[in-house]
Amino acid sequence: MFKLISIFLNAQKNALRKANHRLAVAFHVNENQQGLSVFIEHLNYNRKLIISSLIEDALVPEKATTQLGEEYDLVVFDARVVFNPNALGAVAGVLCGGGCLLLVLPTLEKWRNNTSLFLSHVDRLLRDQTGVIYFSDNTYKPNVSQVISLIEPMSNNLLPYRTENQKQVVNTVVSALQKNDPYCCTLTSGRGRGKTSALGFMAFKLLEQNNVNLLISAPKLSVVEPLFQHINNQCLANKLNNFIFQKSKFQIKNSSLHFIAPDLLLDTLPKADVLFIDEAAAIPLSMLEQLLAHYSKIIFSTTTHGYEGSGRGFILKFHQLLDNAKPGWQKIEMHQPIRWSYDDPVEKWIEALLFLNVKPQKMLELTDYGRDNVSLGEVKLIDRAHLINDELKLAAIFSLLTFSHYRTSPSDFQTILDSKNVRLYSLEYQQNLLGVVVVNQEGGFDAALSKAIYQGERRPKGHLLAQTLCFHGGCEAAAILQYARIMRIAIQPEYQHRGMGCYLLGQVIKNEKARGMDVVGSSFSATVPLLNFWRYADMPLLRVGFSRDHVSASHSVVVAKALTGSGARVVEYLNAKFCQNIMLWLAGPLFTLPEDLKKSILLASLQCKFEGSEPFDIDDVNSFARFNRNYEACMPAIMRFIETLISKSQNKLTVLSDPEKRMIELSYEYMHDWSSIVKKMQISGFSVSGKAQAKILLRTALKGLLDAG
Repeated sequence: MFKLISIFLNAQKNALRKANHRLAVAFHVNENQQGLSVFIEHLNYNRKLIISSLIEDALVPEKATTQLGEEYDLVVFDARVVFNPNALGAVAGVLCGGGCLLLVLPTLEKWRNNTSLFLSHVDRLLRDQTGVIYFSDNTYKPNVSQVISLIEPMSNNLLPYRTENQKQVVNTVVSALQKNDPYCCTLTSGRGRGKTSALGFMAFKLLEQNNVNLLISAPKLSVVEPLFQHINNQCLANKLNNFIFQKSKFQIKNSSLHFIAPDLLLDTLPKADVLFIDEAAAIPLSMLEQLLAHYSKIIFSTTTHGYEGSGRGFILKFHQLLDNAKPGWQKIEMHQPIRWSYDDPVEKWIEALLFLNVKPQKMLELTDYGRDNVSLGEVKLIDRAHLINDELKLAAIFSLLTFSHYRTSPSDFQTILDSKNVRLYSLEYQQNLLGVVVVNQEGGFDAALSKAIYQGERRPKGHLLAQTLCFHGGCEAAAILQYARIMRIAIQPEYQHRGMGCYLLGQVIKNEKARGMDVVGSSFSATVPLLNFWRYADMPLLRVGFSRDHVSASHSVVVAKALTGSGARVVEYLNAKFCQNIMLWLAGPLFTLPEDLKKSILLASLQCKFEGSEPFDIDDVNSFARFNRNYEACMPAIMRFIETLISKSQNKLTVLSDPEKRMIELSYEYMHDWSSIVKKMQISGFSVSGKAQAKILLRTALKGLLDAG
């Protein structure tokens, strides 16, 4: 097999290079790892990238995204252990024209006997032979004319630019930015179109001027690291010596470009002549609105599809926002690929494989369907085994999920198709797909495991809701219950605000109750509209996360609704704890929440239906002191415990050492301000090096007080 493939690749090299196209070749191998390694080593390619969890010195799939911005002639993707679609999507983009993607599959017997619906989708595309050469056995004779175009691309004499499209975009934007007028544009493209390097060209041209202060923000620094490297390359190519290049900063003479994380950008709003926002669809519209109001020159860029891709719902709302905030804003698109030519077979095959080419369903005008007759819509529990063979339905569902949610990746689709705990619901009317809900069944653990989760000793994957309510919420028995977590809920953007979301959710809840679920709930990034939606759906708020997402600058929240008596006891208990603690949290770790969000959370806390009293505090104090419970979650109980202790008798503190006494006093005074607590402890003459050591001392002190009775 290896010899056959090697001969085939050598025979196609010239044609691929002339066409500037790439080729994908898939084949099965047994466990003879040494033979595969020797085969790869002897392939005549200069720049090789090997993604594998089996091959020595290869890059593991989980680190595939670290190669974004690099360029290779050969990419080997080893899928024998696990098929990681996110990793494949990432490395397919670093393969240059004339190069080859080798897809290594497990033995044919193992491949044919797998029960994965996602892999059956992969297998169908392999057999189809569109954009890929599939060596299913040693007798296969490939018909390469079906895959490779023999049309030679136009020569590129545009250096330093890669395409005419890229050159035009850079010149257009830089020309506008060099004027004194305010300027705003959106730069969108598919993957591999040179969007990030175009931003690099823009930044370099601006940095060549004196006293220019540029900022760039993105979901994470790794997204824009290729941009910084691109500027560095331009400086070297232009023989500039007076520049400073650091990982997140670039300076040429008196001009500079700094990277800043979205949450810090929103908090500080530093001065900038131009602000660049890469992968803008990852950032909430409310945050973008504030940035638009503050900066006069701002460039937004985002990927129109791919695992970084943006949602259609985001695009529609963002364009409305721009119309209001920046009239005359410019929309710029990049279409021409930079690493390969148009009609590249690998690009087409990867897009089909990873659902990157799904298009929104054409909707009929439904003027007769809305809030007044929403019950005419049909809610269906989808059979995924049938769905995988219904390409139109599959595309409609996945396109709705993709265009509605920014963070929907190919791996998410793999989970939706394959996880035994996932259920998929649709809302349809007159053959139109109007909405989709994805549910994940969680919990159902025995009492021992639930206790271990509560104490911070275990964190089973795939059980976010059960684990959060048990550990963070502080209910030891919570993980015993069966949960239906709403992972995704999506309504066609054109038909939102007609009651369809609430109707679909209500029907899903009825179905999940009939299946024996105790609780239905969801976890999401908090915004006022989303909190209003879930409150309207009669789902009380049970938790607000204490740390912000560094990208969205949002706090996660958990809402839930009981479906059984057992579920009611847990939900009411946790809702009562939340309502009892929220004021202290808002004065402490949640102090920086936006005012409109604080009001919405307080409004949600008025839904508390719990009557009577429960020993919330002693459970939280005890679990923090003796186990690994989170301090912020237990902080209100600890504050009340110390207050009661001090008000009744100072004598109880005599069981503690002097450092422990001082820690109790300072934790009550400063609540969650650990820097002040540590500083005051040091001023008092006690050796406390930082937050971690201070928490250990507080745990010890509280344990001593509890033991003393």
